[in-house]
Amino acid sequence: MELNTSTEMSTFRLKNLLKLKEHLFHLIYPNSCVSCQNELIDFKDFICPFCAIDLKFTYYEKFKEPTELDQLFWGRVHLKATYSMFYFEKGKKIQPILHALKYKDKPKIGVQLGKKMGEKIKNIEAFKDLNALIPVPLHSQKLFLRGYNQSEKLADGIALELNIPVITDLISRTKNTESQTKKGKLKRWENVENKFSSSKNKAKNLKHIAIIDDVITTGATLEAIIREIQKNNPDLCISVISLALAK
Repeated sequence: MELNTSTEMSTFRLKNLLKLKEHLFHLIYPNSCVSCQNELIDFKDFICPFCAIDLKFTYYEKFKEPTELDQLFWGRVHLKATYSMFYFEKGKKIQPILHALKYKDKPKIGVQLGKKMGEKIKNIEAFKDLNALIPVPLHSQKLFLRGYNQSEKLADGIALELNIPVITDLISRTKNTESQTKKGKLKRWENVENKFSSSKNKAKNLKHIAIIDDVITTGATLEAIIREIQKNNPDLCISVISLALAK
């Protein structure tokens, strides 16, 4: 390889220094798989190939008939389209990934997974006219403690692939609710009812939005958000996109 100018030489040296810095950082602080904890060769990865094989994809992007996620919202709210990339089951490989994303200060996992979701979504006809992504909001207290909104990180990754904006002020959480993890369907709905507030002006130039969530269980949170948005924006088409759907 022949370098013709001092500028090219400087660029070449800078790239090599950055690579060296990355390798030294990885040597001092080795990156491990968030699922099995084995060391990863590439510091940019978060899951090893062996654990990745065990992830259960939904393959919804190939479905022609209504999916389980479509059916979950039947008779509750009207949606244009739905998509989840993985199935969620306790004790399976997806659980530690979601735990790391939400509770172990790993926001980059969300962006990486969001990009993978975006790659699949952009080939689904129902999402072709999507205007914006709306992450499920966190209450300000929870956002302060966590440091970031995991649904927003997923949306950021999707946005990179679809080249559409992420809007964080269309819907807000007005009350800090308890965790939904151990609640039944009725309790989940009661826990989120009247806990959100939406804006009409923020959606006036939008035709089709997708609400982004990490895991969908009963759909209670999303139903409450959708009803609140539709109350102020009745003509707005709404879809739902999540990283995982609980089985």
